[in-house]
Order: sequence, then structure tokens, then C-alpha cells
Amino acid sequence: MEIFQMESREGRAAHRYSLHINCGGEKSTVGNVVYEGDQYEGGAAKFHPMIDYWGFSSTGHFWDHNRTINDYIAQNVSVLGMNHSGLYTRARLSPLSFTYYGRCLADGNYTVKIHFVEIIIRGNKSFHSLGRQIFNVYIQGKLESEDFDIVQAAQGVEKRTSSEQGNVNL
Repeated sequence: MEIFQMESREGRAAHRYSLHINCGGEKSTVGNVVYEGDQYEGGAAKFHPMIDYWGFSSTGHFWDHNRTINDYIAQNVSVLGMNHSGLYTRARLSPLSFTYYGRCLADGNYTVKIHFVEIIIRGNKSFHSLGRQIFNVYIQGKLESEDFDIVQAAQGVEKRTSSEQGNVNL
């Protein structure tokens, strides 16, 4: 996930003008952009204020009795043949919803870009190919993208796609 101001005013203290999170993954650097790692435990109802400028909340309970708090992050089971695959190797899971919070972002217009690769539901004939993941993207309480289907948008599994909303006033 990337949030960056359209007209950056770097250098001002106490405010941030961008936020990059590797949702469910390790801290990664792509060019000059550092994606914060997000490998923290999940749970049925959790709020995690990660560091002073971002956090996430997770809701919902997996009905499997064998689940542990570490099962709220999925690990890809195959090698991804794409640039910067470290951003797509893991994914945060939630049976109901999860929300990322960016704090101390300066007022202004931003571009919000969310990168996706389907690594959980497989494109084969096993039980891993059953189901689909559909996302609704809310920004500042406003529905920006409804029923976003990763596989449909990327035209298959293990392929990159993104959802971008520009000129978002924060």
C-alpha cells in the first residue's frame, strides 16, 4: 500500500507526506521507497499501533479450531517471477476486515495505490483454488473501490495488479 502527497513539501517537521506498508510482509526497499514491515500477530479483534505514524486493526474470527494468532499472515507457496517479489510474498489475512491507519499525514491531496497479487487462492484444481477474495477499499470513510477482485483485475493468479485513487483529500 502506498500513500503519497501529490505535491510533496518535504522538510516540514511533525508531518509525513507519504506512507508505504508491505501488508503482511517484511520491511522492503524498492528504489528510494521504504515499505514498512507488517508481520505482527493478528486476532479476532486487534488494534496494533505499530509505530508513531501508522497502525492497523483486524476483526473477525476464523472458525478453524486449529488456527493460531500467526495464521493471520499467509505465506506464498511458489516462486513469483516478477520484480520486487518480496512485496508480494506474504499477505495479511482477516476473516472479516482489516484497516490500516496513517497518522500525522499533512493535510493535502494524496494518491493512494494498493498493490495486489493473488497468492492464496490457486489457479489449479485443488481445494486451494476454491473461493475468491473481494475487497472494498474505503479511504477516509468513503467507498473508493467496491468488489475489487484481484484475480479478475490481474487476469490470473500470481500476477500483479493495483488499485489507485488519485486526488484523495486527507
